[in-house]
This record gives sequence, structure tokens and C-alpha cells, in this order.
Amino acid sequence: MSDFCLTPPPSAEPKLSRPERVTNRDPYRVPGPAVVSVSGGRTSAYMLRRILDAYGGRLPPDVHVVFANTGEEDARTLDFVAQLQRRWCHITWVEYDASAPGKWREVEYETASRNGEPFAELIRTKRHLPNGRMRFCTQELKLMPMRGFMRAQGYGDDWTNVVGLRADEPKRVATLQARESAWDVACPMYDAREGKSHVMDFWKRQDFDLETPAHMGNCVGCFLKGRAIRERAAREAPAAFERWAKHEMTIGARFVHQEPEGYAGTLDRVRRLPLLPLDADDAETVSLPCDCTQRRAPRRPPCSCRRGRGQGHALHCDKVLGAQHVRIEGDTWQS
Repeated sequence: MSDFCLTPPPSAEPKLSRPERVTNRDPYRVPGPAVVSVSGGRTSAYMLRRILDAYGGRLPPDVHVVFANTGEEDARTLDFVAQLQRRWCHITWVEYDASAPGKWREVEYETASRNGEPFAELIRTKRHLPNGRMRFCTQELKLMPMRGFMRAQGYGDDWTNVVGLRADEPKRVATLQARESAWDVACPMYDAREGKSHVMDFWKRQDFDLETPAHMGNCVGCFLKGRAIRERAAREAPAAFERWAKHEMTIGARFVHQEPEGYAGTLDRVRRLPLLPLDADDAETVSLPCDCTQRRAPRRPPCSCRRGRGQGHALHCDKVLGAQHVRIEGDTWQS
């Protein structure tokens, strides 16, 4: 009889599994070791407040709050994170550093990069631009520094990344949880069935708030934002877009493949053309959090005349023709 056995001997102790999330009582009471990922936006800050409340205002020693700075955030985002730290709890600031052990470094509000240094260093190291098809910037600039921090605390990869994805973002939650990673992922806002309305109601009651406009949120020049949003951001932060245009020129590629003129063309366009009211409306209503689980912002909704390109839009739309015209049997004539 063969000595080979498919089952362990009776004396072998079973491997202990990590504690499960307490989703049936309070999803915000996340077990450690864990990283509460603060992106610098209202949603992740709201999640942090709810987690703090679940623990009576003080986190366990193995639950860490981390903000990963790319150097391309709006300055008001950094101010907001600094306020969270002064008012609520300690927040560890980390950045990508290709020359450091683990490729990360710890910084503070005063020493954090503000001119795109980590992003530029990543591009020099990779010799490639991140884009809609290969969005490695979130992985390298945010997830990997947090991973390096947790490994430095002695946790290895046995920890949970707590992410601020809401109940009204089910596709993003499903995509994130379906991906294989060395660490666990928790989305307590989704488990608690709390959405954007909960976030906005909370911040209306506070005596401080995020001052960063929607079109400037996360990385100012992020290629995942829609074109109208990027154009408005370029008007307000031309220095940032000049950096992005320089990256394109150095690498000889484009962040957005569908825009051959690149970020230099975006800067030239906004400098020549005035800001139209329609552009402002689009920039306010269509925003995209920087997250590797979601694609670019949706295209602009169709015109109210319900005609698109190739369907006579320019010949029939009142917005194109103006009020001074008449229609005769479906055809449009200037009066």
C-alpha cells in the first residue's frame, strides 16, 4: 500500500483564517491589520469618520490611515487631508520613490511633493506613459507605496485595503473585488448601503469642507477625465498641463490616444478659445474619481434635438441654427 496520502495527518493543525468583516452588524468596524485609504476626497474622508465612530473615536493600533500623494493633486486637496489629520486622527503620507527601499518614502504635509515629482519619476523609470489601456499610475503611485508601508510595519501582505466605494458604485465594487491581489479589499460604504447623498449631507453639517472643485479633483491633469473637464482644469492650472505635455514630448507618445494633438494641443486650445457656458456645465456635472477600477468619463449626452452626427444635426438643431429660422416640410431655411 502506498504511503502517499492526500489528507494531512491527524496531528496537523489547520491554518487559521483571518477574521471576517463584521458586515452583519457594523461594516465600518473593519478588523486589522488594515489600511484606510484616504484619497483626499469627500467620500473617503466620510468613510474615515464612520470608521472612527465605529471604534469610539480611536482606531486600533493595527488599523492605519494612509494618504498616497502623487504630486499632481490640487493644493487644496492636500490642505483638506491636513485638516483631517489635525481634527480627527493621524494620517500617514506616502509617496513613490524609485530609489528608496520598497520604492516608497514617508512624507508630511510640509514636505509632500506639489509639482508632480513622483509622477515624473515613475514615467522616467517606466519609460512609458500611463493611459486608458495601461493605467499603471494608480498601482505604482498609490497601491504600491501603501503596500510598502504595511510591509514596513511587519504585516507582509496579510492586511485589508479599506476603499471608499459607495453603494451607488456597484460596478466599481464588483470589478475591484473580482481582481486578485495579495491583500484583502473591503468597501464598508457599499456594505452599509450608503451613497453620495449620505456623503453630501454629512459635509453640509460640518464646519470645514473640501475646497477643490470637481474638475480639479485627484490628479489635476488625469487622462481618465473627460475632455471638457481637462480643458477647464488646463485653464486653471496651466503649469500642471505643461508638465504633462513635456512628458508626452519626452516619451514621444500620448496619454489619450484619441487626441493626437496631446496636452500641448489642449493648452493651445484653451488659450485661444473662451470658456463657454456649456463647457462649464459639463465640467461640474461629469467628474471621475481617480481609480483603476473605472474607465474614462462617459461622452457628453446627446443634444436635446435627438439628432447626432450624420443625422442632420447641423441642419435641424435650434441650438446650432439659432432662433431666427423657419422649418418647411422637415427642411430648415434661414429667415
